[in-house]
Amino acid sequence: MVLPWRKAVALVLAVGGVAAEQRLYLKTGQEWRRDEIEDLAAAVKRRYPDRRHLLLEFAERPSAEQLREIEQRGARLLGYVPDGGFMVSLPEGVSLEGLGLRRAVGLRASEKLSPLLEAADRWECVVEFYPDVAPTEARALVLEHGLELIEHPDVRPNELVVRGEPGGIRRLAEWDEVSYVYPASEELVAGAPVQACPGPLTVWGPVAQYVARVGEGWDGPGLNSTELAYFIASLARSLPAETARAEILRALGEWARYVKIRFFPGDDEWAPRTLRILFASGQHGDPYPFDGRGGVLAHAFYPAPPNPEPIAGDVHLDNDEPWNVGDYIDLYSVILHELGHALGLGHSDKPGTVMYPYYRKHTGLTPDDIAAIRELYAAREPESGGQPPGTPSPPSSPPALPPSSPPSTPPANPQPPSNPSPKPPSGADTVAPSLTITYPPTSSALVSSSTITLRGLASDNVGVSEVSWSSSTGASGLAQGTTQWTAGPIPLYQGTNTIVVKARDAAGNSSWRSVVITRK
Repeated sequence: MVLPWRKAVALVLAVGGVAAEQRLYLKTGQEWRRDEIEDLAAAVKRRYPDRRHLLLEFAERPSAEQLREIEQRGARLLGYVPDGGFMVSLPEGVSLEGLGLRRAVGLRASEKLSPLLEAADRWECVVEFYPDVAPTEARALVLEHGLELIEHPDVRPNELVVRGEPGGIRRLAEWDEVSYVYPASEELVAGAPVQACPGPLTVWGPVAQYVARVGEGWDGPGLNSTELAYFIASLARSLPAETARAEILRALGEWARYVKIRFFPGDDEWAPRTLRILFASGQHGDPYPFDGRGGVLAHAFYPAPPNPEPIAGDVHLDNDEPWNVGDYIDLYSVILHELGHALGLGHSDKPGTVMYPYYRKHTGLTPDDIAAIRELYAAREPESGGQPPGTPSPPSSPPALPPSSPPSTPPANPQPPSNPSPKPPSGADTVAPSLTITYPPTSSALVSSSTITLRGLASDNVGVSEVSWSSSTGASGLAQGTTQWTAGPIPLYQGTNTIVVKARDAAGNSSWRSVVITRK
């Protein structure tokens, strides 16, 4: 089956046409060097001498043929930079002639530092590397600049939490492999469990942290009012249907409190200007399959343009996650964040905001979130009582509730598991498991072998559901056993390898331990 939005992607790429007053929405807000094609032979600090990272901006919207030509020349498209740009990894010696480029430039160090990094004796920050940079190279760069790595198992794959004096971090940003640096939240610094948003999506891939927003929103250029339909295609298995629906409507209403958007229930999930909200598992019709419990919670697509209809504005949530209300994996907090992307916002650099890239429990938008959405839409002053005009409400004769999984993939007859997961007690379980690594017996070890097997113990007041591991090499997996577990064999690169082991219980509480293995 060819989904409608796949046809639209091909159409968007084929149309081309002159872009009206394109600009790049970067958080640093600095003036770009106009009509500049950098000397690719110029000296640049880089770990990989055979390639470098460049921001390509086209004079006109690129066609599918232009993008294919770039890839055929050996470049790798890493992400879309609105409006009209692409970040690429370019091999040494590749010509950029004949591609219709307005500019091809590498980001300067000052363009990689968040404006929210404050004057202080030391910075605690998240360093984002380009996705084609190996984790071992990223870690080596940080350590070579005398900076401290704050180990955290839940950071996004191309990010590291770093502490150090500002001068060292500024020098780190001079390297080609570094994409962006922004403030770390208290949870990241303290090692508390967090869940990351993978990033807002376009049909060309995710958008990086240094992007402030994509396009002009659903209302077009300027600050205007608008109307959008929403269609709830399926609901979470782990919550009563009425509860899940109420949390979704509450999140829609929160955005409508502060800007002039009217949300109304749609009757066609594929209609233009319709936010399709879907709980699904695994492959679900877009290029970003869900990875099951404990991984990516949700993703959302930006408005049209740049995304084509009908995928524009859609919000997808992983149905394998244990969705809750007001507790771990809080549905309202996650969908409030994802709706921000569906309305056109990127990730915020400010910890504590709804749009910060690591979810946290929220009861409403923060002043920074409100200011950001009011840069896209006309402001509405919230009323002192009652619902604002844009708050969605169920129709007077509500339609039948949708199934808990998409109709296109009906669930098979479920069979009870032979070893059911432990159930939490009737009250909310907030106790994290206890976790110990017994081998190696110390927190660091020197080995000569290419793999290592870790062993340890875990316990919980209810029961340990799983023990998993991840390595700085990018490898990850599940341990064998729970109360007595074995993880491995785990592959090791030559040099320093950090392995994080995490234990999780049925309520979603988790704890972790790490060990540093140096392979000779």
